[in-house]
Amino acid sequence: MKENTPFAYTPVNYTFPLKKIAPKATVVSIGSCFAVDVIGKLFGAGVYGRQNPNGILYHPYAIAEALQRIDLDYTADDFFEFNGLWHSWRHHGSFSAQTCAEIIEKTELARKNFLKALKKAEACFMTLSSAVQYWHIPSGRYVANCHKVPGNEFERRLSAAEMCSAATVAACRKIREINPDCKLIFTLSPVRHYPGELTLNAISKARLLNGIYHALEKFDNAAYFPAYEIQLDELRDYRYFADDMLHPAESAKKIILDRLLEACFEPGVRNLYQETEEKRRAAAHIQLHPEGK
Repeated sequence: MKENTPFAYTPVNYTFPLKKIAPKATVVSIGSCFAVDVIGKLFGAGVYGRQNPNGILYHPYAIAEALQRIDLDYTADDFFEFNGLWHSWRHHGSFSAQTCAEIIEKTELARKNFLKALKKAEACFMTLSSAVQYWHIPSGRYVANCHKVPGNEFERRLSAAEMCSAATVAACRKIREINPDCKLIFTLSPVRHYPGELTLNAISKARLLNGIYHALEKFDNAAYFPAYEIQLDELRDYRYFADDMLHPAESAKKIILDRLLEACFEPGVRNLYQETEEKRRAAAHIQLHPEGK
C-alpha cells in the first residue's frame, strides 16, 4: 500500500430497533470479558446495575446455567476443594476462596445482587464469546472454568449449533421469567480465543451468531448490537488490536462503546458518562507542583 493511500474500511451501519435506554436506568450484563471492558464502564456513569453474577463466562451453556440458578441458594454441595482453595465449576476463578464458607458467601452475595438488579432492569446485555466447552471427565459435566485442574481430566468439545441455540434461548427464557419487560440485547465478542486455530474460531463464532439470531426470532423486545462486526470489519486493522493480536485495543473499545452509547442509549446517558469520565481523569491527575496556582 502506498504511503498516501487513504485508509479504507467497511462502515457498519446500524439502527437500534428498540426504545433507547434512558439516563439512570438499571441494566444488567452477562458474558465475556468484552462485556466487562465495554458495557461495564457504564455502571455508575449514566446507568446502574450489575454484571456477571458468576464472573466472566464465555459459552451460552455456562450463561444459561448461571441464570437458571440465579434464584436458588448455593450450598456446600456446589463447591469442591483443589490445591488448597475452594472452587465452583459454574464460576470464574475470582470467586475461589480458602474456605467453603467464604466461597458460599461470595457467590451468594453476587447472585443476590444480580437478581435484585435483574428484577428491575430495563435491559440485559448478553455477550457470547465461544462455542467451545470443556467436559470434566470425572464429574461428567461441562465446566465454566477449569481452575488449573490437570488438563487430562478434561475433554475439549465444539458445541453443535443446535446446542448453542438451545442454551441461548434457555438463558433468555429465564431472564423473561424473572423480568418479562427486560430488553434482550446481544453482542458477539470479537476476541479470538484460538490463536493458531482460526478456522475453529470462525466456526465457533458462527455457531454463536446463529444461536443469537435463533433467539431473536423467538423473543420480542430483543436486538443485536454489532460489536463483532465493528471490530472485525470497520476496524479491520491490527492497530485496533492489543499486543496479543487477539483482544481489541483500548482505542477500539472506546469506539465500540461510543457507538453503543449513540445507538442504544438516550443522549443524556452519553453526557453523564462523559462527565463521569472527566471527573475520574481529574481525580487521577497528579499535580506536579502543588505549590503553584
